[in-house]
Formats: sequence, C-alpha cells, structure tokens
Amino acid sequence: MIEHHPREPGDDHAADVLGSYLELLRARLDGERFEALITAVRTTCALLEDDHGTAWEVPAEHHLPAELQREYLSLMAVMITGHLDHRLVELAAPDGARGWAVVDNTHPDAERAWIDIELDGIVRATDFPTT
Repeated sequence: MIEHHPREPGDDHAADVLGSYLELLRARLDGERFEALITAVRTTCALLEDDHGTAWEVPAEHHLPAELQREYLSLMAVMITGHLDHRLVELAAPDGARGWAVVDNTHPDAERAWIDIELDGIVRATDFPTT
C-alpha cells in the first residue's frame, strides 16, 4: 500500500503546515486515538531530546494499532520536513512483520523514479502483496 501526501499548492512554508495537518488528524481520528498518537509523538520528541534517538522505532509500538503507526510516521515526516510532500510505502520484513518507509516526494523526477524502482524491488523481495 502506498499513501501519497501531495504538496500544498503555493506552499512557501509561510503557512502553518503542521498546525493544519494536526487539525486534519484531529477531525479524522476520534479523541482517544488522536491522544494516543500525540503521546507517541511526544515520547519520540523526548527521546530525541535526551539523545536516545539513534534508532528510529515507533515508541510504544505495541500500544499503537497499525493504522496509528502509519499516522505516527506521517505526522513525524510532516514535523521533520515542514511539508506534506511525502508518501508512505508499506513493506514486510523477512519474519512477516509489517513496516513503513517514508519517502520524500520533493526530489527531482529522475531521483524519485530511482527511489520508486528501489522500493518496488524491496517490496518484490519481501514477497509482500501491495494490493
């Protein structure tokens, strides 16, 4: 599964992209799920602030349902990049566990094509159905 987050028209980073994205998430998720997502993001920020961020793992991975893990990664991508121009690609590990890769869509088309080819190869190598 590939999820696209298109670039905002006229996005010059003057707009509050993160604030707008958080409002969208708040409207889309119920209160309990939104709070769980925000707690995971705050935990990540605290770990990064304390220099424990050498390995990127979803904090409280066992507490977040799969659909919130995807939302968590998407929110972190918006926080880090300051824009919505990214996509999430679902991958499978050799042990069958599912995971996500965040791909920045701001690269030139040639580089993006190379990234797409590499990600498609990873998906094929893991034998994970994408439909």
